[in-house]
Amino acid sequence: MKLEYCRSETYNFGDDLNIWLWPKILGDIFDESSDEYFIGIGTLLTEKRIYKQLKDAKKIIIFSSGAWDEDIPILDERCHVVGVRGPRTAQKLNLDSSFVVGDGAYLLRKVDIKRDHNIPNCDIGFIPHHRSEDFIDWRIVCEKVGIKFISPKQPVDDFLADVLSCNKIITEAMHGAIVADALRIPWVGAKFSPAFNEEKWYDFTESMDIKLSIHTLPFMSQKKMPIGKLIENYIKRKINDVFSFSPKWGRLPIITKIANDNDLYLLGKKIIELDSVNNYTLSENDKVEAVTRKLYKKAMEIKEKHT
Repeated sequence: MKLEYCRSETYNFGDDLNIWLWPKILGDIFDESSDEYFIGIGTLLTEKRIYKQLKDAKKIIIFSSGAWDEDIPILDERCHVVGVRGPRTAQKLNLDSSFVVGDGAYLLRKVDIKRDHNIPNCDIGFIPHHRSEDFIDWRIVCEKVGIKFISPKQPVDDFLADVLSCNKIITEAMHGAIVADALRIPWVGAKFSPAFNEEKWYDFTESMDIKLSIHTLPFMSQKKMPIGKLIENYIKRKINDVFSFSPKWGRLPIITKIANDNDLYLLGKKIIELDSVNNYTLSENDKVEAVTRKLYKKAMEIKEKHT
C-alpha cells in the first residue's frame, strides 16, 4: 500500500505522525509504487482527496480518518472502510456507528515511548495550532508567563519528548489533546485562531465519551495583513453571514491591529487562567484501553492481509 496523508512544507506533528507511527504498527507493508492507498490519521476524507488526488487509485483503505464539515465525499467502490475517527464522521459518510474506532494516534500506546530526562520537567505546556504560528511568536508569549511552548512544527520524536516533559497540556492543536490523552496527561482545549474548527474536536471527543469544553483566547497578530487580503476576507465573511456560503469563509481572520508587548503578555495571562483543575480533562482509563484494543485489532487485520 501507499501511505496517503497531508504533507506540509514544514513539519506538522498531527500529519507527520502517519509516516512515524504506521510503519511501527503495521510493519513493512508500504510501497510508494502501489496503486492501493492507505488513509490514516487526520481529517483527510474530502472530495478533493478521494476524487482528484486519488483518482487513479485502485483501492483506498480508510482507517481512523475524519471528515470535515464540508467537502464530504460519497465513498465509491474503491473505498474500503476499516474504521473512522468518530461518530460525526460516520454520520457524514452514512456509515453505521460500528465503524467508529477512534483516532489512530491512540496507537501511540502500543509504541515504547520513553521520557527524555535531558529535557527539564515543567508544569504546563502550551501547543498552538500549526497555522497559529503564522500570527504570533508563541515562544515569547509562553516565556512571559513561565510556561513551556510546544511547537507542532517539529519532528515527531521532539514533539513527543516535549509533551512527556509536561504535567499538564493546554492545546489549540487537536492532536496535542489526543496525544496528551493517549499518554494520560491532563489537557485543556483552547481556541485562538478564527479558523479553529470545533467540529473535528467533537468528532474525536465523542468517540472517547469526553464532554468537551473549548476555551477562547483573544485573537491577535504581530504581522500586518495586506490590505487586499483584509478586504477579501471581510467581504467573504459578510457574504457567508448572509448566505451561509462556506464555513471556511466564516472563519477567515481579519487583522486590523498589530499586537504589542502588553497584548502578548495579556494573551499569556489568558492561557494561564485556563490552568484550573476544573478545566482539565482525560478520557476514562477503561475507555482509552478499549479504543486502543479495537484500533490495534483492526490494524493487525490490515497487516495480516498485506503481508
